[in-house]
Amino acid sequence: MVGTVGNPGFSQSSVFEDPTDILVFTVRDVRFGVPAVLLDHVIRMVAITPVDDPPRGIVGIINYHGDVLPVFSFRRYLSLDEKQPDIQDFLIIVREERHMAIIAETISGVYHLEDKIISPENLSPGMKGIMGIYRCDDGLLIISHPKDLLGIEDQEKISALREYLNL
Repeated sequence: MVGTVGNPGFSQSSVFEDPTDILVFTVRDVRFGVPAVLLDHVIRMVAITPVDDPPRGIVGIINYHGDVLPVFSFRRYLSLDEKQPDIQDFLIIVREERHMAIIAETISGVYHLEDKIISPENLSPGMKGIMGIYRCDDGLLIISHPKDLLGIEDQEKISALREYLNL
């Protein structure tokens, strides 16, 4: 797995306590990462219930062990071509500040980043949802933190939906 990234400062990790341990996944051949310390589980795709007027990037909701979670799509968030979720896709369940599921098309593994992460402010001031960019020999890794993907207003919409569903 390490060879797919091609960066000597990027090694596969087995302990997820360090904030530089990143779960790497792809969406439309773009490599993304989220801090592994935020993860609950990675599961195969399940049926997603669509919702009216969802926040940016949200494609619907799922029932995850009795909890209603918003399902986030980087395709929708970044205005990439849409793709119907497939049984081969994954849902990354995030348990921290913004409890949500993130759609992933492939999972590469958890890696420890040893080199410097480039701040998105250096590239485009005001860029939202991106925590940093990591330079690899064979491309870039876009690192995101779920708390940056949904704003307070978005959380309020999701809370209202949970109340409406009596959860």
